[in-house]
Amino acid sequence: MTSIVLITGANGFIGSHTTLLMESLGHKVIPVDAVPRSADLSLLRIKAPSLLMDVTDAAAFRKLCEQEKPTHIFHAAHPPRNEDPSVLNFCYHAMTNILEAAEALKMQRVVYSSSASIYGQLKKPDHGLVREEDPVTIYPTYFYRAAKTVSEWMGDFYKEKHGVSFVALRYSSVYGPGLYRSIPWELKKGVLGQPCRPFLTRPLDDLIYVDDVVDAIRRALFTDKALSRAYNIGLDKAYTNEDLIRAIRKALPDLTFEMGQHPNAAEVGPHRNRDPLDISLAKRELGWAPQIYLEEGIARLASWLKEHAQQLRP
Repeated sequence: MTSIVLITGANGFIGSHTTLLMESLGHKVIPVDAVPRSADLSLLRIKAPSLLMDVTDAAAFRKLCEQEKPTHIFHAAHPPRNEDPSVLNFCYHAMTNILEAAEALKMQRVVYSSSASIYGQLKKPDHGLVREEDPVTIYPTYFYRAAKTVSEWMGDFYKEKHGVSFVALRYSSVYGPGLYRSIPWELKKGVLGQPCRPFLTRPLDDLIYVDDVVDAIRRALFTDKALSRAYNIGLDKAYTNEDLIRAIRKALPDLTFEMGQHPNAAEVGPHRNRDPLDISLAKRELGWAPQIYLEEGIARLASWLKEHAQQLRP
């Protein structure tokens, strides 16, 4: 059955890949974003034109929903990752508009693009995996985490009080074609003959390829089962710098590179040093499991970069 899927943040990394998947499945897609799609992500050849709109504009967003009558919303819109309290204001108004529209128009489901960053530096005494019911804390100067947490709380409220079918997906470190930071950005520079310094965001990083993430989004949107409030979406293993080096050397044997570090390592490092995610709930209730591990993911990314090298040049 064809659905009508409204995607906020549709011109971003995860939003673009989700839009591409929804199109390939034959669904009608309504891509919404406040900014145009980047040149790199435009290489994905998405057909549906994006509607440039501020999702915090309540009247405009409600009018769009009443005209297009979406059956599902995937909410991936988020302001830039600056550590400013204004991100809380954006997330509150955007989530309010989405949840109010979902309730009024009786949409089938709202899936929220959350993050495992909400766990912060959760280190379990037994070094076990981080589960969805483990405590979530808001660190006073890390507003990205706070915004994701508050957005989840709002979805939970509308689910309990107003019957909106809401679920949050908490991703680990996502990578793949078109990402403007981290490993894909550095490998892009290397393929184009520039200095290349790829890095992990934590000492043990449960990196997940974007195709596995959008498969989880698909399942969360369309399953008929009753769902839990949130799911961890990551790998069932974590990688070290040595693992990443081996994968890059296999995929790009002629590449000259050295390991780097997060550009804001001193600031964000303490908030990312958590144990890997437990993904058993997503496996059990969504029927989802990751398929693409690091070696294959880096190989796919390298292949895409080489295929599009001419278009990627500035």
